[in-house]
Amino acid sequence: MTMGDVARLADRFAAAHHGERLDFSPDSLAVVDRLLDDRRRARGGKSAHVATEAGCYVGEVIRRQLGGRWRDTPPAAAKRGFLGLFGGGRAAFAPVLDLGAITVSPVEKVRARLRDTGEDTIETYYEAVERTIIPRVEDLA
Repeated sequence: MTMGDVARLADRFAAAHHGERLDFSPDSLAVVDRLLDDRRRARGGKSAHVATEAGCYVGEVIRRQLGGRWRDTPPAAAKRGFLGLFGGGRAAFAPVLDLGAITVSPVEKVRARLRDTGEDTIETYYEAVERTIIPRVEDLA
C-alpha cells in the first residue's frame, strides 16, 4: 500500500457503513467506537482490513480537523505462523500522522481497540490528541 491509499481506505470505511453518520467529524468517532465494539464481539478482534480502514478513517478525521501530514513507517515484521515459513506472512500497513508537535498512529490505535476491551475509546484518543495540539485554558492552569 502507498500513502495515497490512506484517503481511499478512509472513504471505503465510510462507504461500507452507509447507514451510519460517518462524515469525518469528531462526533462520528462515537459511531466508529460502536462499530469496532460490534466487530470485536463478532470476530474476536481479528479483522486486519477493518482495522486498517477504520484507522485510516480516524486519522483522516484528525487530519481534517487538526491538520497534519500522513507518512509511511518502515514495515513491521509480520507475525508468521506455520504457513509463514513458506512466505505467507505480510507486514501490516501502519501509516502515522505527523502533527508537528506529536506523531500519532491511528491505525495502531484501532488495532489495539479491537484486541483489548479495556483500551481507551477512539473518542478519548481524539480528545487527547486535540488537547495536545490545542491546549485548553483549564489545562494550562
